[in-house]
Amino acid sequence: MNIRIIQKSQKQYFDLIKSYKKLIFSDAINQKIIAMIIDEIHCFWLDKKDILSLELENLTSEKNCFLLSGATYLDVKDNEHYLFKALGDEHIISDPLLKLESFFRIPNQVFDRESIEIFRRAYSDVLEVLSNHQNIFYILPIRQIAISDEKEQIELLHKFYLKFINSVFNDDFKDFNDFFEKYRTYDEIEKNMVSFFKANLIFDEHNDETLSLKERVEAYLNSHGVMISLTQKKSESEKFILALQNYVAQIIDILLTSSITNLTPFIRFKPTFHYLTLVMYTFIEDENFKNMIEKTIVFYIFHKTINKEKLIDMDFDMFVKITQEKDFLSIIIDEMVRKRINIFNSRIEEVSKIIEQSFLVQ
Repeated sequence: MNIRIIQKSQKQYFDLIKSYKKLIFSDAINQKIIAMIIDEIHCFWLDKKDILSLELENLTSEKNCFLLSGATYLDVKDNEHYLFKALGDEHIISDPLLKLESFFRIPNQVFDRESIEIFRRAYSDVLEVLSNHQNIFYILPIRQIAISDEKEQIELLHKFYLKFINSVFNDDFKDFNDFFEKYRTYDEIEKNMVSFFKANLIFDEHNDETLSLKERVEAYLNSHGVMISLTQKKSESEKFILALQNYVAQIIDILLTSSITNLTPFIRFKPTFHYLTLVMYTFIEDENFKNMIEKTIVFYIFHKTINKEKLIDMDFDMFVKITQEKDFLSIIIDEMVRKRINIFNSRIEEVSKIIEQSFLVQ
């Protein structure tokens, strides 16, 4: 299997972004400079996009490949590379610096300088991956490979999100203006929400689900500087739609992008996974989506089950060698099949026990 260009691109990308290090960590860095850096990164990948797409297609046709999803960067500093590498054959990271582009394309008056610190953290993580784990993890422009028409993708996400809102309220809104006319306040929204969704809508990794809808939404918005600026003059119903949209549109985008590229999403954050469980029934009638989502759920349970502190006692190169020699994902799924576990009907604790029994790296 020839992935020579993918491998070569890792070294070339590393050389490119190393040249920005002094500037990125200087006092001179600002929104405009980072936007220019992102433009240069776009140009770098654009020249290689077609051949990378072809090699990625060959790679995914032969191997079980996972895509880091719902997270901007891998977070090697927190040893997340151990968990990401544990299941599957190849592991792809959609370029984290391109993911942050929208933070630097907004008007200067609403720009939050905290975005610069986020960019620096993502940049440092990319440097770490390419310095020490090149060709173990591949950084690629996945969105650019998957989406040829951004406007069409946005329209598709908007359409699905409206369908989701209609299911949440058991209604038939033609557009979001219909929703804004019917609902003005958080209290009105909460009273009319289908009980299942009311109990399951969360807006934060550590959200207190006993809070009122208003408290949940406002806590989420107030914890994100950009969202504070964007929603400052919005009504309560508009704030609700914007807050919820971040999660629903994100998971739909993840599923569509993964399907197009034949990658399987690896999700580690609770809110992202939570919304996957809310929307997945729209997709699992399709066998390909069903198989993909099943592996995503298994990997999420794995991430929550395995004690990371025990893993990191092992040298990472040795850990990689073990995971390459033994297909732990297939072992776990085969045992689920043997025990007739349908992961879409819960039985999470049983899957967790299978993972604990199957994942032996000592």
